[in-house]
Amino acid sequence: MEIKKSVKEELVPFLDDVFKQQHDAEFSDGLAESTEQPLVLAAWVEDQLAGGIVGRYQYDTLYISLLGVDARFQKLGIGSELMRAIEKQAVEKGLKTITLTTKAYQALDFYLKQGYEVFGEIADVPMVGTTKYYLAKRISK
Repeated sequence: MEIKKSVKEELVPFLDDVFKQQHDAEFSDGLAESTEQPLVLAAWVEDQLAGGIVGRYQYDTLYISLLGVDARFQKLGIGSELMRAIEKQAVEKGLKTITLTTKAYQALDFYLKQGYEVFGEIADVPMVGTTKYYLAKRISK
């Protein structure tokens, strides 16, 4: 065996196939397709891009990977509107749970106000002196 550097474009399709085989072996009853699907929304104020949210869903869960609002447009409710919009799309798709992560210096209080709950945290990640939080919100039963 030899471990070598690779490139994402080469390795990801291979790993996708490995995980598809695992999925098919475990769930032979026609469970929903395992492929992740993107959800991407942008907020515009007049003709300026003010913020955006990026997520991906698989099975019954949406993972929000990015949410940001330009400093010039913060405190106008744009982040909350983006969260509501992506949650609405998740409900329409029949998803049940939304997960995300944030760091202590980012937006923990914002997500708590949006109804998310901390289900895990790890100190000194990604660097000493900060904490990474794992949050979830059940949007349907």
